[in-house]
This record gives sequence, structure tokens and C-alpha cells, in this order.
Amino acid sequence: MRDYPTGAQLLESAEALLRAQLLPALPAEQKQNALMIAKAMGIAARQLQTGEQAEREELAALQTLLQIAAGLAQPGAEALRAQLVEANRQLGRLIRQGGADAGDTHAQVFRHLEQVARQKVAESNPRYLQRGTP
Repeated sequence: MRDYPTGAQLLESAEALLRAQLLPALPAEQKQNALMIAKAMGIAARQLQTGEQAEREELAALQTLLQIAAGLAQPGAEALRAQLVEANRQLGRLIRQGGADAGDTHAQVFRHLEQVARQKVAESNPRYLQRGTP
């Protein structure tokens, strides 16, 4: 068990300090750089909080959608990413070959891609999703 604060909490605190105290004191030509650093820290903190959960959910959804047999029960990070890359390649082939142009498959692929996009936005810009469904 790790001590507190966690890595994610440390990043959140550092980001808040950067935005609240350091950013206002920076010269105008450096503010954009500081904002990019703060944004990167926020993304890293959110990724640390969720761990591999989003990738595992995406892989499970792709396995169901593409009728792929599940691999290892709980693959490590490297194996998980390799399986996810391959499943996404299969999805790309399905789309390019027209296999998702109509019917139930089209609706399932659309829902999957929408969910993946929402997850990515939740990590990179969660305030956008808080504004309401576009």
C-alpha cells in the first residue's frame, strides 16, 4: 500500500499551484507553455487515477463487438495494449471493408466509437463533458 498523498494527488496539487500562483507571475510569452504543462499534469493525474480501466473496458467491448475470444484473463499492461492495438486494427478492417455500413453492426460500431471518444475527452478535457451532451 502506498502512502498518501498518491501520485495522482501530488500531480493535482502541483497543477493547482502552477495555475493559481505561478501562472499569474509568469511573463505573457511563457503563459502558454505553463498552461500546456498544467494540462499535461491534469491528464497524467486522471490516467493515474483510472489506471488501465478504460483500456480494459475498450478491449472487452471490442472483443464482444468483433466476436474475438478473450485472451489472458488479466493481461499485464504491455499485453493489454498489444491486444487493444490488434482489436482496433480488426475494427478498422471491418469498417474499410464496409462491414459496418448498415444495420445492427453500424449502430454497435457507432456506439463503441462514441464511447471511446467520450473516454478520451474525459481524460483530456473533462469540463467539456460537464457542459452537457453535444
